[in-house]
Amino acid sequence: MLLTGCATQPAYQKLRLSVASAWDNGAQPASTSSASDTVIHGWWKTLGDPAIDTLVDAALIDNPTLGQAIARIQQAQATARVSDAQRLPQISANGSATRARVGGAQTGSGGATTMQSIAASGASLGWELDLWGRLKETTRAAEGRLGARTADAEQARLSLSGQIADAVLRLRACNFSLAVRNRDIAARELELAVMRERLSLGNVAPIEAANAASNIAAARTNRVAQQEACARLVNELVALGGRDASAIRMLVGAPEIRIAVLPSTQTQTSRLAPIPDVDAGTIIPEPPPLTLALPAAILLQHPNVVAAEREAAARWAEIGVARADRLPRIDLVGLLTGNWIRVLGSASSFDTWSAGAELSGPLFDGGAGAANVRGAQARYREATEALRGAVRAATRDVEDALAGQQSAQQRVITSRQAVDAAGIALRANEARWRAGATDMFELEDSRRQFNRALESAIAAARDRAQAWVALVRAAGGQVSLQAADLTGPDTITSQSDQGGAQRR
Repeated sequence: MLLTGCATQPAYQKLRLSVASAWDNGAQPASTSSASDTVIHGWWKTLGDPAIDTLVDAALIDNPTLGQAIARIQQAQATARVSDAQRLPQISANGSATRARVGGAQTGSGGATTMQSIAASGASLGWELDLWGRLKETTRAAEGRLGARTADAEQARLSLSGQIADAVLRLRACNFSLAVRNRDIAARELELAVMRERLSLGNVAPIEAANAASNIAAARTNRVAQQEACARLVNELVALGGRDASAIRMLVGAPEIRIAVLPSTQTQTSRLAPIPDVDAGTIIPEPPPLTLALPAAILLQHPNVVAAEREAAARWAEIGVARADRLPRIDLVGLLTGNWIRVLGSASSFDTWSAGAELSGPLFDGGAGAANVRGAQARYREATEALRGAVRAATRDVEDALAGQQSAQQRVITSRQAVDAAGIALRANEARWRAGATDMFELEDSRRQFNRALESAIAAARDRAQAWVALVRAAGGQVSLQAADLTGPDTITSQSDQGGAQRR
């Protein structure tokens, strides 16, 4: 009992990690008075996007990557249970039964044949005295890896939901851009019809009609490329969420940009399509504001950091195992056996038992034991460096997400202003072109500027939502929402929601 109190190394202590006292990119720490909800499970529902909700819920039930993470947890649980069981006495049962012929006649001689039956059964006991804590440290190593695998599974769950949310946002933006391109092609077709009418009257040169036809062909080529990009995003969601492509297209849908067609009694010149008043915020969800805790509170509970720290704890325990393997080992053993013998019609039986201790230990191993200790120490140092790297990587991800969120928020404002200004210029140049006060090239330049501004507005709205998702993922799901922000603004009905679903 005194020997079992011996230890080969001190108890494990968590590594002191150096973290910043505040975030560099303007995040205000959460306080108990303002933070009302911590988004860890179901954070994606605060976006108010029914497609994201449906696909994430389906993926969390059936996803190969998440299934593998859960299977690794179960493997670690089994390993921890086996390690813990080794500290207890091991009792096994054994039995045997034989029937043999003894003696017999050989060629050219006589002899008697004797048949005998022998049976035996019993139990054996084995129990290793954990003198130097080898079994205890083995159990601690297994428990550390179980904690690491559990944190890995939480990170896989967070990563999966973030990937789906990000892909849905990109698909909504892609469909939005595709609808804008469709509207642009329809407008160009009307312009070409007007151009051909003027050409028939001799008011324009043939080259202008040819340029208009060339512009339509280029716009259709760009639309084909945009369709491919949207199809790839659908395929990505099929792989992540497990739903078929038709269901995903129905969930995400496509925004409708209406083109007004005036009565046919009016002239071709007056039937140009108006500029739609489209706001990307009504199609791509606007995320609620987030509040982060201090870096120490975020980083030390991040799943990647927790997994790295638990792995370091397991590596520390393995140093104790390697040291204990170099020291003597004592096993308590016991054996109880009952024997039954029957020969020539007579039977006899007797019992045997034994109890004692076995001592074993290395005398000369050529330095293998010392090398194993040094190897375990090196693996522990590797784990501590991986832990420090995980903290730095998590810090960088949070800071990048904060910077991206600030940039996207500013670009949403400026891009909306650019769309408004480009729309006014395009309306004016369309009116001048209808009146014959400007040529097709100036109108085409205005249209390109408007389309670029609209594409920038779509990208800014998408990037704002993506930066929000990236911030949640970077913070390990440990973000807070303001109580007032949970109610949000008035509900806006998006034309992309097929079932009339509403998004805040």
